Amino acid sequence: MRHNIFDSIPSNIVSGKDNVFANFLQTAGLYKSMKIDEDNIEDLILLLDGKVRISAYCKECKEERVFTMKPYIYIQDKDNKCYSKKLSEEVWRIQQLYILKNTPTVGGHIEEQNTVWKWKESQIEEVSRILVFQFVCSMNEEHHLDYIVLTTDNYMMKIGQYPSVADMTFPELDAYKHVISKEDRKELGTAIGLFASGVGAGSYVYLRRILERLVYKAKGAAADAIDNEMFERARVAEKIKMLEGYLPDILVKNATIYGILSKGIHELSEEECREYFPVVKECIYQILGMWECERRKQADEDALSKALSSISSSIK
Repeated sequence: MRHNIFDSIPSNIVSGKDNVFANFLQTAGLYKSMKIDEDNIEDLILLLDGKVRISAYCKECKEERVFTMKPYIYIQDKDNKCYSKKLSEEVWRIQQLYILKNTPTVGGHIEEQNTVWKWKESQIEEVSRILVFQFVCSMNEEHHLDYIVLTTDNYMMKIGQYPSVADMTFPELDAYKHVISKEDRKELGTAIGLFASGVGAGSYVYLRRILERLVYKAKGAAADAIDNEMFERARVAEKIKMLEGYLPDILVKNATIYGILSKGIHELSEEECREYFPVVKECIYQILGMWECERRKQADEDALSKALSSISSSIK
C-alpha cells in the first residue's frame, strides 16, 4: 500500500500499461497465474474501482480503442435486505484493518503481531472467487471486452477472455500482409490461437517453422552476397548472424531465438513456453516489421520518382 491508510481510494485514472493486473489480463494466456501481494494490491483495488483505462483492439470497431470499466459491484445479503457494495472499498478496508493491527501503538504494543497478509477475508471469499472484468469500448457501449479470473488464496489465474487473444491479435497481422506469405500468416495465426488456448510447446512448433522460412527468404534477398555452400552448412543461429543487414539487428545480436524455440518444443515446461511466447513471437514481428518498413520506403521512393518524371515530362 503506497497511500496513507486513512486516505480514500485514489481517484486518478491510470493507464492499463501502468497497472500490473490490467497488463496481466491483456497479455497473459489462459491458465497463467500471478501473485497478489502487498506491493501490488493497490493496483488491484484501482482496477476493481474502475480507475483503469486500457487500450486494445475493438473487434467490432476494427480499430484500436480505449476501454473502461465501471466499479466492480457485489450484492451483500444482511438482515433479509440486499445491499450493493463496491468490492474495491471492501478490499481497501481489509488492507486498512491489517495495517492498523500490525502497527505498534504509542506503548509499542502490536495488536496482532505476525498476522499473515491476505488480500481478502471470508465475507467476500465467495463473491471474489470468480471475477469478471467487463470493459466497454469508449466509442460504443455495446462493444465489450471481458476477462475472467479465478482467485485462490493470494493468486489470480486467468481462465477466460472474450474476444480471445487470437481474435485481438490476428488484426495485427494485416500490417504485414505485403511481406508475409499466406502459409506463414496461417501458421502464425495457428500459433497465436494455440497460445490463447493455453498451449505452449505446440505453438513453438509453428513459430520455429515460420522462423526457418523467414531466414531462407532473407537469404533469397541477400542472393550471392552470402555464399550458398557456407550458408547451407551453417546452423540456424549462424545463418541468422550471416544475414546481418537482411534481418533486424536485435535478432542478429541475439541469434539464440531458434535454440529457444527448439528447447521449448523438447525441454521447457508448458508454463515456461507460455511465459516466453510473447517474446519469441515479437522476434517474428521484428523481422516482418523491418521488411514492411523497407517495402514502404521503396514504394514511397517509386511514387516520388514517378511524380518527378511526370513533372519533368510536362515542363519540357
